[in-house]
Amino acid sequence: MELLLYRWSTLAQFVSDAMIMAFLFVLYRSSRRPELKPQLLAWAANAAALGVTACYWLFHPDRAWLRKTMVTAYVSSKLAFACLLIGGVLALAGRMPKRPRAGLALLACLGFGLGVGMLHRSIDELGMVNAAALAVLLWAAVAIVIRERIAGWQWLAAGLAVRAAFSSVESFAYLSQLVAIDWLAPAVVAPYLAAHSAFDGAAEWMIVLGYVLAMYRIIAAELADSNREMREAREHMRQLAESDMLTGLANRRTLLPTLHATRAQGAAILFFDLNDFKDINDRYGHQMGDACLQRFAGILRASFRPGDTLVRYAGDEFIVVAPAVRPESMHARIEAARAQLSQAGDGTPPIAFSVGESWLDVDGDVEAAIAAADAAMYVQKMRKRRAAGELAAVPPRAAGG
Repeated sequence: MELLLYRWSTLAQFVSDAMIMAFLFVLYRSSRRPELKPQLLAWAANAAALGVTACYWLFHPDRAWLRKTMVTAYVSSKLAFACLLIGGVLALAGRMPKRPRAGLALLACLGFGLGVGMLHRSIDELGMVNAAALAVLLWAAVAIVIRERIAGWQWLAAGLAVRAAFSSVESFAYLSQLVAIDWLAPAVVAPYLAAHSAFDGAAEWMIVLGYVLAMYRIIAAELADSNREMREAREHMRQLAESDMLTGLANRRTLLPTLHATRAQGAAILFFDLNDFKDINDRYGHQMGDACLQRFAGILRASFRPGDTLVRYAGDEFIVVAPAVRPESMHARIEAARAQLSQAGDGTPPIAFSVGESWLDVDGDVEAAIAAADAAMYVQKMRKRRAAGELAAVPPRAAGG
């Protein structure tokens, strides 16, 4: 009866492992996650050990060398199963085992299995040593999970701990077969040893569940990081698309949306144009011209409110949109900027400018307000030129600044 129970439980564990392998294989093929590879190999090793067990009680080998070879294969595969589980845990923690180290670990499993295969004297002794070694490795895996605090580690730690506990109990049960333990009745030990594979299979499903949950948490965290990086990249691209590369101010693309956003409260529009900017480029070079534009942008930032929008409109033309204030209330800021720019600074010559003002009425015409500020700026520029004796009459606007 106990032999039939043992064979049934072993077969049940083998079928369970086959299902786990199929599940992990499909998951690995679909996700291509490298962390799954050690787990897939672990269950393959466990299935190999169960296959050796099935062959042992199906064919009843009578030659000593064949029995020792099968024992070696069984113990080596079981220990490889535990070592690969540890490798899977380390992979979840972001420390994928290197091939040389993994190879050495598997060689150590083979060496241990060979030693047990050659030296064991009975099935009970074999079971005790194998279960004890398996328990040590599985408890080590539990310790690694707890230490690394892998995302969603609780289920994985619980599954490994239950499987390690079953191996510990199994080792103690085999020990009771070798050494008499008065309080442990053989009527309890024998059925447990016959059915332990079924218990092991249930615990192994807990391990797989814990591993998949940990993988889900890791993938979810990676997706969250990717989404955050994409949002940051999109925001950066938006800023680049709406910023002037030379001055760092907003570019012309942002002007109309800004004005439409201020129509509910009205806004002052100040249209700036640098005087004789072409002469600066011709006399000092375009690099100096760029430096003047950067200095002018810096003075605008320092002179106006944080909530005002500063726009490089085109070339040496700039616009300031000041919501909810009348243009005349901005005169002090304009004159402060003019005073600073009238002196050489930051390696640039003095910079003069003309400015036109307009008021965007509540729900007013945005285009008309910009045109009014542009026209007022041009009138001021021509007035200054006439005062300097440069022009006898005001030419049409198309003549340029």
